[in-house]
Amino acid sequence: MKNILLILLLLGLSHNALGFETSSLNLRVPSALERNSLVFEVQHRFYGVLTEDPFDHFFGLDLGGNVNLGVRYAVVDFLELNMSYTTLEKEYRIGASYAYRSIQIPMQGQIELQYFNFERNNEAEDNIYCGLALQTNPIVGIFTPVVNLGYDGYNEKFGLGFGLDAGFSWQFGPVERVSMIGEYFPVVESEELITGDNNYFAFGLKVDTYGHHFMLQVSNGWNIGPRRLMLGTPTDDIYLGFSIHRLLRF
Repeated sequence: MKNILLILLLLGLSHNALGFETSSLNLRVPSALERNSLVFEVQHRFYGVLTEDPFDHFFGLDLGGNVNLGVRYAVVDFLELNMSYTTLEKEYRIGASYAYRSIQIPMQGQIELQYFNFERNNEAEDNIYCGLALQTNPIVGIFTPVVNLGYDGYNEKFGLGFGLDAGFSWQFGPVERVSMIGEYFPVVESEELITGDNNYFAFGLKVDTYGHHFMLQVSNGWNIGPRRLMLGTPTDDIYLGFSIHRLLRF
């Protein structure tokens, strides 16, 4: 927890950030980063069940959690390199993505290729993940749907996820926009010992400021990343989580 607090402090000390792209709780969204832009990401999913004796464990916050630290860098406009590390199974990921935006159609897309490596039963495992993210322009200026399609090479599974951002501009101090977000990852190809019994869902609040995205969510799982969330969850217990994105431009 001390390391997380230090990272959050460092993210808040920089002053050369500008307003940037949309983002979601867990889903990928097509990038809008310009050349030489860098985004730091912190995601934390607490292990404590939110609805199980919440006052005994301070709403699950004192039981530890799954943490992901990531960075994305735009080599040129919309072409990114990314790296991340998740504490669960000590998973490392490195990848690249390219986003396409057009003024002729009200939709953006992004393709992604990622290599990942993690530990399971004291054995090193690795493979690739391929993903496609589609997002429309805001409908009536409020509703922004997003869809993710992906293939997990390790589990040999296709998956998908859906999300909807319902937000509005709100100039209040440093706040620029406030959104309510819902996400849903149905299990497409169920298989015992690989996929969970339940589809993953999450609901949350996102606050955008000048260079930050702050997100608080409740969900029925503590895994991180579309590849794992597409596999579902073992229970429908509710967990708390948060995410912070910080933009820097050089």
